[in-house]
Parts: sequence; C-alpha cells; structure tokens
Amino acid sequence: MSEPVSYLGILILVFVGMFISYYCKRNQFMVSQSLVFINFGIFAVWWILFLLKPSLGIDAFVNLGFKSAYLESPSIGLLTLVSSMFMHAGPMHLLLNMLILILLGVPFEDRIGPRSFLKIYVISGIIGSLITGSLSVWNQTGLETINIGASGAVFGIMGGFALLYPRDEIPMLLGPIFMHRVPVLLATIVFVAMETFYVGMGTEDGIGHTTHMASFVIGVFVAPYYSSKNIEVDIKLDLDIDKYRKVSSITQKGIYELEMIEAADEPELLDAWIETFWEVQECPDCKSTLSQMGQCSGCDIDYLN
Repeated sequence: MSEPVSYLGILILVFVGMFISYYCKRNQFMVSQSLVFINFGIFAVWWILFLLKPSLGIDAFVNLGFKSAYLESPSIGLLTLVSSMFMHAGPMHLLLNMLILILLGVPFEDRIGPRSFLKIYVISGIIGSLITGSLSVWNQTGLETINIGASGAVFGIMGGFALLYPRDEIPMLLGPIFMHRVPVLLATIVFVAMETFYVGMGTEDGIGHTTHMASFVIGVFVAPYYSSKNIEVDIKLDLDIDKYRKVSSITQKGIYELEMIEAADEPELLDAWIETFWEVQECPDCKSTLSQMGQCSGCDIDYLN
C-alpha cells in the first residue's frame, strides 16, 4: 500500500508545479519570478501534505530528492536532478534561496532575457548535482543522502551574472546585513569566499557547499555561450530605433528604457522594454500619454512628424 501513497504525493506536487508554471506563463511573469512562485507553491502544498498525513509528505520528499546512488545504475531516478531543485528542507532553507534568487535573478534576466536565464539556471543546477553525485560515487560515501534545494542553480546564476555584468549594482543580503546597492562582483566574492571556506574545512552541516561551488563554476562557463546567442534579434530588423530616440529627446523620458531596447537580445525582452518605454512617455505640454505612434492623447500633437 505504500507505493500508491508515494506516487500520490509525487503526482500532487508535480501537478502543482505545472499549474503554477502555466499560470505564470499565461500572465507573462518573468522566469525568475515564476521560479520563486513555483518553489513557494510546491513547498506550501508539501507542507500541507505532511501535516495531513506525514507518511505522504515524507514519501514525496524522499522520492523527489536526488541521491548519488541513482548514478550507479541510471534509471528514472535521474529525473530527480530536476525535481530536487524544487524541494526544500524547511521554511528558512526556502526563504534564503528564493530571496537570493529574486535579488539576483530579476536584474540578470533583464540583461540576458528569459530563455538564456532559464538555460543557465537549469544547466548549472543539474550539472552541479551531477558533479557532486559523481564524487560521492567515486568515494562511495553519501550515496543515500537526499540532495534538495535550488541553491545550486542560484549559484549558477550568480556565477553567470558576476562574469557578464560584474559592475551592475543590486540589492543584496550579505550575511545579516541588507544592502540596497552592492556591485554584483562584491556580493559574489563574499558568497564564494564563504563557500570556499566551508569546502576547504570539510564542513559537515547538511548543506551542499561542494554543489554550490560546482554550479557556480558551471554558470561562469555557460553564461557567455548563451548570452552571445541570437544577439541580433530578428524583430530589430523592423524596429526604427531613431523613432524612439526622437521621442525620448523631446519628452526627456524613457532614456533607461531606450538603452535596454538597444541592448535586448531576446524577442520577449525587447517587446517588454518597448512596452515599458511607451508607458513612461508623456506629452511635455499637457502631460497626457503618448501612443506608440508618438501622438499625444490629450492635445493630438504628433511628435514623430
């Protein structure tokens, strides 16, 4: 009777993850934001399952976590390389991972686009777990340890962000201190220094420090590849950037949005910045909004002619 109960918990959590993914996609949330919602949603439902029937929650937890033993005899268990990134051991484990993800993820996704962001996130998370899992198999230690959490993938994002845009400033939690504007490189140095110390000391605190470091390195290596793909977006061929420059020079608004339009390397990202550009525009005479044809909705002045 234990097998059906185990599968029931897994199916419920998988359904929840898929439903939230669909909801986020339909409402055009950013990938980084969607990942946060998915992780919180899965954890909340898992917690309810655990409270209602502990065995149901435990079975789902065990079966969706990644074990190094799965690498000894590859099977369907390898799918947990993905599912384990959406499972967390407790509220604080979840909260810290999601806080760093949202602080790093949103500005990084703005820079490289949703597709590249998701690829870096998933690849660094999976390969980081594969590396540490392979080390466990090599040393024949910790084969049955359950590895869970999004921190590996988050460290991959950190590595990619630090390499590509080290001078960007982001709000960041450095230990117990929350800082409003911190260079990405500085935040990364602090986190990597801490992880290097833990790994060097062989710390056994139940946290996958080796996975963090492995994923970070993978993020550094794969980020340039995905950030350089499709730099020239097809839609830009039909984009009259001079029109946007002219409007911005007249209204003195949308200067930052214009920079982002010119830097965008993903169709979805380009569309989002174009929409934002027109949202911030207003007629310098009557303060009314402008249409995407450059025409004032209040005094009918056409700023493109």
